[in-house]
Amino acid sequence: MKKTHSANSKYSAVITLCLCIAAVLFIVYSFTGQWFWKYQPYNSYILQAKSWLGGRLDLGQNYKHLELAIFNGKYYVSFPPFPSYLMFPFVLFGWDTCDGVIAFASSIACAVYAFKILRHFNIEEKSAILFALFLTIGSNWLMTAQNAWVWFIAQNLSFTLCLMAIYYALKNKAALSLAFWACAVGCRPLQALYLPLLLYIIFRAHKQTSPDDSLLDILKKRYLALIPMLVIAISYMLLNFARFGSITEFGHNYLPEFTEAKYGQFSLHYIGENIKSIFALPKIANGIAQYPAFNGMCMFLISPIFISYIIYVIRSFIRDEKHDVKITLLVILISTVEILAITAHKTMGGSHFGNRYTNDILPLVFIGLATVLPKENSWKHFNYPLFLMGFTLNIIGTATYFIK
Repeated sequence: MKKTHSANSKYSAVITLCLCIAAVLFIVYSFTGQWFWKYQPYNSYILQAKSWLGGRLDLGQNYKHLELAIFNGKYYVSFPPFPSYLMFPFVLFGWDTCDGVIAFASSIACAVYAFKILRHFNIEEKSAILFALFLTIGSNWLMTAQNAWVWFIAQNLSFTLCLMAIYYALKNKAALSLAFWACAVGCRPLQALYLPLLLYIIFRAHKQTSPDDSLLDILKKRYLALIPMLVIAISYMLLNFARFGSITEFGHNYLPEFTEAKYGQFSLHYIGENIKSIFALPKIANGIAQYPAFNGMCMFLISPIFISYIIYVIRSFIRDEKHDVKITLLVILISTVEILAITAHKTMGGSHFGNRYTNDILPLVFIGLATVLPKENSWKHFNYPLFLMGFTLNIIGTATYFIK
C-alpha cells in the first residue's frame, strides 16, 4: 500500500508540474497569438524535411525571410539538422505544421526531466517542483519555449535533450544518455562541451554498481553503448559533406551575415563587446527600464537560477558539506568555456528578449545545483523572490516582445 501511495504521489507531482508549465504557456499565447497548433512562419526545419522527402538536400529556392546558407548558388538550411530528423516522419504523412506541437511537447518534457533529476538526488517533491519551475518558467527558457521558429525550437529541443542526457547518465544508461546528447548537439553544436560531464557521471554511476571495475573494464563492458551516438554523429557528418563538402560544416558559415563579416562567424575580436551583454543592466529613461531587444542583457537578471546556484555552491564549501566536488568543478569549467565560445560569436542571438544564448548552459548549471541542494527545507526560501523575479520579468518581457 505504501508503494502505491508513493507512486500516486509521484504522478500527482508530475501532473501538477506539467499543468503549471502548460498554464503559463497558454497565458502568454493568449496575449501573443503564438498558439502551438498554428502555422509557423519561420519553419526552416519543416521546409528541409519536405525537401529531403522530395529527394533534394537544398531547398530548391530562396526564402527571403529565413536565414539560409548560400553555397554554389543553392539555398540550404543553415542550422544543424536534428530538428528536421524529428519532423521528417510527421512530414512524411503530410503533417507539415507539426513543429509547434513538437515545441510544446518538448517544453513539457523539459520540466518533467528537471523534476526527475532532482528526485534522483532525493530532493522532496515540493522542492523538486519549485526548482523545476525555477529552471523553466522562472528563467529565460520561457522565451524560447514560445513557438517553433527555427532559432527557438533548436534551443528548446537542445535544452530538453541535454536534461534527458543528464538524467540517463545518472541512471547509468550510457547508450540513451550519449544518444540524447548527440541529438542535442544536432540542435546546438556547442552542447558538445557537455560530453566530459556526462562521461564522468556515467563513470561514477557505473562504479556505484561495480566498484572494482577499472576504466578499461568499463570500456570493455560498455563500448556498445557508443553505437547509437556514433550513428547519429556520422549521419550529421555525411549530410554536412554531401551539402558543403566538409563533415564539420552545417551551413552557418555560408550565411551572407558571416561571409560578409570582416572576422567571420567566430572570432576573439567579438568577445570584448559581447561579454558586456552578459552583465548589461537595462537603461532607465524617464523612470522606465529599457529592455534591449537585440543581443541580450544580464543573464543573472533574466535567469536568476544562476544566482541560486552560486549561493548554494558557496554554502556547500563554507559548511564543508558532502557533495561531488568534481561535478561542481566540471560545471564551472564547462560553463566558462561555453560562455567564452558564445561571446566569440558575431552576435549574441539577434532579436529576442533576455539573453537566449546563455540558456544553453542552464541544464549544466541545473545538474550542478541538484548536487549541492540541501535535502532539508530550511534553505530554500531565498529562492522564492529569485523565482518571482525571473518568472515576472520573463513572462512580461516575452509577451511584450511578441506583441511588438
